[in-house]
Amino acid sequence: MDRIRSADTFRVLAIVAVVALHTARHDGARAVGQGWNLSTVLDAAERFAVPLFFILSGYFWAQPGADPRAQWRRALHLCRRVLALYASWVLVYAAVGALGALWQDGWTIALQRLTVAWRGHRLGLQRVLLEGLTPHLWFLPALACAVLTSGALLARRLRALLLVLALALFGLGLAGKAYALTPLGWPTRFNLRDGPFFSLVFFVTGTELRRRARPARLWPGLLLALAGFALQLLEVRWLHLRFGAALVQDYVASTWLYGLGVGLMALSDAPALRRPALAALGPLVLGIYASHYLFVDWLRPLDDAWRAWPAWNALYVALVFAGALLLTRLLARWGPGRRLVM
Repeated sequence: MDRIRSADTFRVLAIVAVVALHTARHDGARAVGQGWNLSTVLDAAERFAVPLFFILSGYFWAQPGADPRAQWRRALHLCRRVLALYASWVLVYAAVGALGALWQDGWTIALQRLTVAWRGHRLGLQRVLLEGLTPHLWFLPALACAVLTSGALLARRLRALLLVLALALFGLGLAGKAYALTPLGWPTRFNLRDGPFFSLVFFVTGTELRRRARPARLWPGLLLALAGFALQLLEVRWLHLRFGAALVQDYVASTWLYGLGVGLMALSDAPALRRPALAALGPLVLGIYASHYLFVDWLRPLDDAWRAWPAWNALYVALVFAGALLLTRLLARWGPGRRLVM
């Protein structure tokens, strides 16, 4: 399928939003979620990014009218690719972290810290298999779960069951996260952002959009996105005031509407959204996503020193994005490295 330039434009906007989420401070004077302020609103606004990535993944994976067995083969192929990327980047971050610890502390202290982390369950099975030791690689195994589930059920022509399952898992995810303190939910130690609880409903939304006979349109998408964002703010605010939930949430019920609206905009290919300079970076977004946390960590000393400077927030995002983009371009020029980023 030919590339949709507006989708590539939105991919770039989404990765900038992800970088902004990962460079926001969640403690101290600039904390997000300590009160109803601009930082909290911006944090909520940036939450379209990962749902959009799942929606676009489902849209471009789906093949309406294809042989069911072909759907399963394509699911296995994509899953192997995604999990190989995940394993590779886990090793990259582990190696970089180990080298940094050895450089600063030496063998003895580095091993002691690893032992403490393991005994303290900070390196448990969920962390290793579903999260990847960093705050962002969870997207890849979550995508693999969504692909395998969709491929398995569609191969058996169980589309209705897939839709019901996606909604049910999304509801369970809400009950164990944003709604955990309400009568509808329950606290759990398992992070229900991981696995299929969050990813499947958005991935399936993408496959359903691909099945539509009519193309996506810009203005309905924009209206849905604005409505979804407004409802998301109100929902989070209500959960906070009524039940004491945090103002920072990975997702709430209205996040689906927000993601759907942005997805329709991204897939509209409206002339106003065909931005050649941004769209040209679309194929590099996977590499930027995978590598950007290296620069979040490397630039953290500057963040500690310059956080009081008003312009630093935007500069931090720009520096992390530029560093990840440069690294991705360099890796894309090298055969083995290209498989890590594209």
